[in-house]
Amino acid sequence: MLAILCVMLVVSGLVLYWPQSRAMEDIRKQIEVEKSVTGTYAAQVAVVPDLRRQVEDMKIRFRDYGRRMPKQKELGGFLTEIGENFEKERLDNRSIEAGGTRREDAFHTLPITMKFQGNYLSLASFLQRIDTMERLTRVQRLHIKVDQKSLADPKTTEPKIDCELRLNIYFTES
Repeated sequence: MLAILCVMLVVSGLVLYWPQSRAMEDIRKQIEVEKSVTGTYAAQVAVVPDLRRQVEDMKIRFRDYGRRMPKQKELGGFLTEIGENFEKERLDNRSIEAGGTRREDAFHTLPITMKFQGNYLSLASFLQRIDTMERLTRVQRLHIKVDQKSLADPKTTEPKIDCELRLNIYFTES
């Protein structure tokens, strides 16, 4: 009887325990491989936030890259676009004066002084339009003051703002 019991234990060990322990060992090896692969993927994914930050920095750094610096002054096209922006924003008392061309190292600069009047929102929108123009422009000076006459007028809901703006346009040849 003891021999039969021993034989049964050996047979059950060979039939049941040995295959299951082998399957468990294979599963443990697969788990280790998957942990290693997951660690590799985690290291790759950890770079993504830094890459996103670098992309945003480059967007800010190169935001003006697509803007154009023409070969000629092309003052007529610029003045037409500025005039359209004046009309869209309903700005009054407009005047535009172009200064003398200055030669820099690799380009020419043409200063332009504009004077106009409007409410705050129109002024802000106009300045935003200048910033988004295709042609490269830079605001050099901005002088803003509230029109005292519009403050004294009881009918006025929004005071008028007088604005003097000096900006430069750039081109490569004279």
